[in-house]
Amino acid sequence: VLPPPPTYKGSGVTVDEHIGARLPLDAAFRTSEGTRVTLGELLRGDLPTILTFNYSDCPMLCSLQLNGLTAALPKITEPATMPGSEKPVAFRTGAQFRIVTITLEPNESLEKLQKMKERYITKLSLSEEQQAAARAGWTYLAAATPGDDAAIRRVADIVGFKYVYVEDRAEWAHPAALIFVSSTGVVTRYVYGIEFDPAVMRESIVKAGLAEPATAIGFMNRCYHFDPDANSHTRAGVFALRLGAAGFLVLLVSGLGFIHVRRRRRVPGES
Repeated sequence: VLPPPPTYKGSGVTVDEHIGARLPLDAAFRTSEGTRVTLGELLRGDLPTILTFNYSDCPMLCSLQLNGLTAALPKITEPATMPGSEKPVAFRTGAQFRIVTITLEPNESLEKLQKMKERYITKLSLSEEQQAAARAGWTYLAAATPGDDAAIRRVADIVGFKYVYVEDRAEWAHPAALIFVSSTGVVTRYVYGIEFDPAVMRESIVKAGLAEPATAIGFMNRCYHFDPDANSHTRAGVFALRLGAAGFLVLLVSGLGFIHVRRRRRVPGES
């Protein structure tokens, strides 16, 4: 898979890769369980982190991305030989790495966020013990104060994750990216897409654990709706398509009517 260019843009939805940027460890949030915590407290220890931005009411992309992630996680728990390692290594959430998901919606309720967390934890094809470890190792974060998106924006800006609110649809337009971070909060890699190669996941976790930067991989997906009425050329094209469809429908109905009339006028015995 070829690495993507460093910047993606689409209607203000952008990822500017900030390899080497450090997360604001003093940024404060609430976990889905209601505990107030800073990123520094979450990242305490030696484990690397996979950072994602999602929200519970996302109409499509968040589900695709998190389904892809939960499909990949059981695969990397299977021991595999890594370069420079003599013994096979298994990667388990909460043991070899952690995951932090920050909701984009500043008014996200903790109840909805917790339901979102449980939905994806229960999708993991793991033993009960491994699921319990994953539950402890995958933290969902909401704004420290409901409605205040300052900390969310601060983290997103530092890692280059650009998103916008589409007011008329009450949705957040955003990209999909797994952002790998070292134990000290330094960004090491961006992995894009909605399906994740286990080999890429293992390599990315190892490099994040070593605080080694790595080239981005995958293809960008963005969640936003295109309004054809916002573009005059597209509006004309849509009108032409609608007009053509209406004309085809008229011809179809006329043709069926003509056939029906001919059948009714056909005399008995006529071939």
